[in-house]
Amino acid sequence: MRRSIIWKFFAVCIVLTLVSVFALNFFASLKLQRDFERKISEKLRTNALLMGHILSEQLRGGESKVIQQKVKSLADELGLRITVVSPQGAVLGDSGTNPSEMVNHADRPEVVKAMKDGFGQSTRPSETLGYNMKYVAVRVSDNSDVLGVVRFAMPLSEVQLEMQVIYRAVLFGAAVALVIALTIAYFVSRSMTSPIREMKEIAQRLAQGDFSRKVRIKSRDELGELAKSLNTMADELQAKMENLKRMDRVRTDFVANVSHELKTPLTLIKGYIETLEDKAINDTKNAGKFILIVKEHTDRLSNIIDDLLSLSELELSKDSIEKSDFDLKDLIDDIVLGFGHALAAKHQKLTIELRGSDFLIRADRDKIEQVFVNLIDNAVKYTEEGGQIEICLVQQNGEVIVTVEDNGIGIPREDLDRVFERFYRVDKARSRQLGGTGLGLGIAKHIVLAHNGQIRIESDVNRGTKAFVTLPKA
Repeated sequence: MRRSIIWKFFAVCIVLTLVSVFALNFFASLKLQRDFERKISEKLRTNALLMGHILSEQLRGGESKVIQQKVKSLADELGLRITVVSPQGAVLGDSGTNPSEMVNHADRPEVVKAMKDGFGQSTRPSETLGYNMKYVAVRVSDNSDVLGVVRFAMPLSEVQLEMQVIYRAVLFGAAVALVIALTIAYFVSRSMTSPIREMKEIAQRLAQGDFSRKVRIKSRDELGELAKSLNTMADELQAKMENLKRMDRVRTDFVANVSHELKTPLTLIKGYIETLEDKAINDTKNAGKFILIVKEHTDRLSNIIDDLLSLSELELSKDSIEKSDFDLKDLIDDIVLGFGHALAAKHQKLTIELRGSDFLIRADRDKIEQVFVNLIDNAVKYTEEGGQIEICLVQQNGEVIVTVEDNGIGIPREDLDRVFERFYRVDKARSRQLGGTGLGLGIAKHIVLAHNGQIRIESDVNRGTKAFVTLPKA
């Protein structure tokens, strides 16, 4: 397995390196050739301009013999072919051939271009010498008068010799780079197998349920990212396993709580019925009291069963949600009116604050009413006499955020994560005394989630509780 990975990767590296080196060599050579040719052209042009300046007096006077002498002398020193052409195209001087034996040069491309623009160049075979030449021509002028054209030429064979030297240097560099690249590729291939093998072992341990080991992250490349992802996956799997265990504990607690919540009123109902059976029914005064207690606990059983059915209905299907458009502010106003007596009895003050003007939402009005009835009811129940309850509606980014805040007894921090669990009570004795089933917040959470909203609670002991409900706007 290890050798296979090395050689597969190494083979890919060889192919990519060869392609890259040859491509680089081709384009580098092409670029160097162009730069070299441009430098030659500039060199020839500079020499031609200088020659034109030297011969300007002779060109103005038409001194062809002097021109021929200077051309021959300078050509020997420079090692280049020099030709001087009159404005009419006649050859006045040439370092390679007798000017009298040369044809008119007025039609030469470089001469035509020089006469027109001041500078011209071309690459073509020489008609007199018989091999390829690089020609550069410049116009010689005196103010507005054209005195002639000076042309320099270099055999392309010399250019090609220079280029071969450049090619050899490039090829040597490419060969060195290839050897270095392949050596590095081989050792990189070998170094890659170690983390891959380690990740394989970790993956096998994960499959067996062992989340204790982590892959050591030694690099920030793709392998490092893969190792990081594997570690993240291990953490997520461990979290999910812990969550499953927690859910199993919640399920066990739920069964125990359901049993307890149902058993307590049933035991009391059974006890009072047995008391009535023992002829207490003939005691008119106590018999009526017993019957009222039995009815009270029967109602409590009925409320628990109704809440359990509501939870099951919300969990099994969203089809129970019947949405319509309504103003959430109007709904909360109606709910608050219903708590008027409870607020007055405890001398509590409830205020409503609005931040925005549009609180229209599309939701199931009855179920949203159930959510806020529960939250406001909890605020009233768990806030002492003379307490303060504040409701705030905020219109924000396509959502309506409602907060219900009180300054009541609060919830311990360790209990905040469990307040939405079924039958979970922070103060069990007080909750039962106040008549709760322990399912209200669980139902509220499921209703809000069914509307693609969010619900959360913040609280501090003896400082109060704040519930946040976020619902999408219509």
